Amino acid sequence: MGDSTSGQQSDPQDASREFRYPLLVLALTTGIAGFVDAFAFLRYGAFVANQSGNAVLLGIGLAGRHAAWPESAASLIAFAAGTGVVSQVRAAPSRWSPSYRGLGCAVVALALWAVLNVLLHYGRHGGWPRIALAAAGGLAMGALATLFVRTAGITTAITYQSGTVDKIGERIGRWLAGPDTGRRRARHGTFLGLLALTCYAAGGGLGTMAQEQPLWVPAWGALGLSALAFLVRSGRART
Repeated sequence: MGDSTSGQQSDPQDASREFRYPLLVLALTTGIAGFVDAFAFLRYGAFVANQSGNAVLLGIGLAGRHAAWPESAASLIAFAAGTGVVSQVRAAPSRWSPSYRGLGCAVVALALWAVLNVLLHYGRHGGWPRIALAAAGGLAMGALATLFVRTAGITTAITYQSGTVDKIGERIGRWLAGPDTGRRRARHGTFLGLLALTCYAAGGGLGTMAQEQPLWVPAWGALGLSALAFLVRSGRART
């Protein structure tokens, strides 16, 4: 998916169209994704946001070198399910805007994960509780991934940072050697990509330090994400 301005006014998945202070929204969502991703990997042995990593871990596990491959598989499947279901929820006619609906689904899914994380003692005994928790986290991150795919018409991602790195390289090339007409936009896109990567990495650091309180990490993620409700732009519902 390339950078484009043509769909900025018609695509409800542009953060600038749907949220006030879109840079804050980008920073907060990617930070939360990194926060819970680091926690899940260290506690469950699987990612909940980074599904590229889970695909690799699944292959390593099937080759007999990663015992937690069922957790990776559960997270990957649940992420796809979350994305598919919430995309349909966003597209359905409603008095509520797609952003409110998508955000509501993501917060509910994170809250469900938080409850399960407490009830199942953050998977400390391994086995099916860790698989269930990895699936719950993947479902929540799949829902979150639908919230927006662009910021000011420029492709940005919440959970898929491999694509962000790819786009940064492409934009830096256009910034330094591309035509003059595209350099400003390439510079803006580079900044957005670096912001997303920085916040994701910072969230990962916080998620690592939060291992001291493992019961409440998903709950903190749900609380932070719920704050976005105050940043959704008011106006008529979009279908």
